[in-house]
Amino acid sequence: MRRLEQLSFRAMGTACNATVTMDGRDAWSAERALMAARAEVAACERSLSRFLPGSDLSRLNAAAGTWVAVDQRLIAALAAALDARDATGGLYDPSILPALLAAGYDRSFEQLRPRLPIPLDGWRAGAAIELDRDTGRARVEPGAAVDLGGIGKGFAAARAVAVMQAAWPLMPGALIDLGGDLAVRGVAPDGGPWRIAVADPHRPGGRVGILEVTAGGVATSGRDQRRFGPGKRLHHLIDPATGAPAEPGPLAVTVAAFDAAEAEAHSTALAITPVAEAAAYIAARPWLAAVVVPETGPAFRVGGCETVRYLDILHGIPA
Repeated sequence: MRRLEQLSFRAMGTACNATVTMDGRDAWSAERALMAARAEVAACERSLSRFLPGSDLSRLNAAAGTWVAVDQRLIAALAAALDARDATGGLYDPSILPALLAAGYDRSFEQLRPRLPIPLDGWRAGAAIELDRDTGRARVEPGAAVDLGGIGKGFAAARAVAVMQAAWPLMPGALIDLGGDLAVRGVAPDGGPWRIAVADPHRPGGRVGILEVTAGGVATSGRDQRRFGPGKRLHHLIDPATGAPAEPGPLAVTVAAFDAAEAEAHSTALAITPVAEAAAYIAARPWLAAVVVPETGPAFRVGGCETVRYLDILHGIPA
């Protein structure tokens, strides 16, 4: 009989969990796959974190205006971030780090101390980020700086699942959860899709429904938990249009897509989009699916894709 084997660890400033489907004969292969996942997440953190002074991203930001040799993970993550900036119409922007720092998000979330935001003069979104894949170099324009934040976790989750499959080619299924950024492949122990609960921010411990996911990624963004600044009044997401913490959008939004980094970028975009515009946003991107939880009123789902089915549980997720 198949069962789950799990490995919990901490990385990228969050609680992480790697899960693999296995049976009793696969214990060694499962352990090898799980250890490969943890090693890959650690390698991504060393390359992508803005909180590690020696990371490739920190070196890139410190040398803004010049070409810097960086790890191929950072090259790939920056490419994904630039694609996401285009795909979201600029609602997601990797070059918002100066605005984050001005707002007070200047260290990992658990270490933040309340302080008043610093006025940011001359803000301009969409700073240039250049990549040279052949030589393994990157460059950000002078005065700019990059934060990969959530998309970095989605990117790492997707890579972790891929290295698990490489370590164990016959792996039946796996799920990586990096603080709510999930990547999924294969089947759960019962041979069916992975069942992922969508939390209800109005009721701690409750849920609005369950996603059944067979492949791809799932990410959740919102303003129900990560708030900072005096009185924790500030949204942890920056609106690229203003350079300031975003005004309230949905309380929470969960997005499913074919890739975990893509799911993270679009959940970020929808988290700063008025609830009334969520359906139009997804309709323009029919490969996505989303569950939106407004400040008031019931949660609702929009869109759908081949990797996702919806199972209504408890209050259900009405369309």
